[in-house]
Amino acid sequence: MQLIPVLEIRHGQGVHTEPKNAFTMKVVNDDPHEIIKYWIASGINRIHIVDVDAIEQGEPVNVDLIDSLKSQFPSLGLQVSGGINSVESAFIYIDAGVDHLVLSSRVLKRESLLVDICIEFENKVIMEVDTRNGMLGITSGSANEQTLQQFSDELSGYGVDQLVVTDIPKSGHVNYKNIQTVDIISSSSSLPIYVNGGINSIDDLDFLLENKPNNLSGILLGKVIYNKKFNLASAVELLSRQQLAS
Repeated sequence: MQLIPVLEIRHGQGVHTEPKNAFTMKVVNDDPHEIIKYWIASGINRIHIVDVDAIEQGEPVNVDLIDSLKSQFPSLGLQVSGGINSVESAFIYIDAGVDHLVLSSRVLKRESLLVDICIEFENKVIMEVDTRNGMLGITSGSANEQTLQQFSDELSGYGVDQLVVTDIPKSGHVNYKNIQTVDIISSSSSLPIYVNGGINSIDDLDFLLENKPNNLSGILLGKVIYNKKFNLASAVELLSRQQLAS
């Protein structure tokens, strides 16, 4: 079980984008190396990088920075999303030291690409999926009549290794104090699950850990990671205590 900070990179800087408008963003750190030093000192060993420029341009952009981060922090696990639209673009990230490729569910519209990436990068492919009250919303928030369990079984057949899941209640506000979300995750397949969003405080984290499904492998920490009231070292310690008690 891991806590995984999310680092969004644009023009070489750490930023935070607003969910409703990807082009509205705030610079949270001029030098990602410095924030990662703090994360590692707090007990973090894996991060999720979003190459925002790559999303905008359709191909990997912040590759030199990612390579630099891996060189400076070789034991830090890196998973990256953004701009993975071909096997060649996936190779660019892997060559920069990325450990896992995070694909958007939009890649399902290009089944042959998904198959090729899964074959070429075995055990390195993660799929991002959104759910709404237990059902999938694959593109543009549209509903899909598969459950997460059915969908993850299908992805496992392709060779997808892990899932990053965001559950969005009808209210549009993600919060993992919603027990329904925990039930959705716990009823999913045997693919390792990483939940994204919804942690706004240590109390939220404590609640999710108390109700942790067996296949929950990690929690992605986004905006909250930059909240001075959220102590990352305390969060890591809480996770360690929960794991020792289980």
